[in-house]
Amino acid sequence: MKKSIYALMVMMVFNIGYVLASTPEVEVHEPKALKVLTSQIYEMLGTNVIPNDIRGSKAEVRVAVDEGNYLRILSIETENEALKEFLKSAIDFEKLSKGTFEKGIVYRIPIEVAKR
Repeated sequence: MKKSIYALMVMMVFNIGYVLASTPEVEVHEPKALKVLTSQIYEMLGTNVIPNDIRGSKAEVRVAVDEGNYLRILSIETENEALKEFLKSAIDFEKLSKGTFEKGIVYRIPIEVAKR
């Protein structure tokens, strides 16, 4: 009986070590940077007149920030080509006004245009 209790305790210790070793580290600064970036993109889109043919459409935009804090679109996944062109013309190569962003990080931003 004692041997089975010791064996159970050893297995529990190894399981706890395994769980702690596989816990990923969470970067604290990335969600804040993503929030700042997303709010600036929505401000850029809000200043333009939104055409009726893109209302109700959705897109997922992958962007990166280059050396001079300029926004670069890497890809746009959407079924609406008019929305794709609108996003390219509205936010590609636009300078970000605030925030410091890491170079080489790809940000995924979902965008949905309101129907009205």
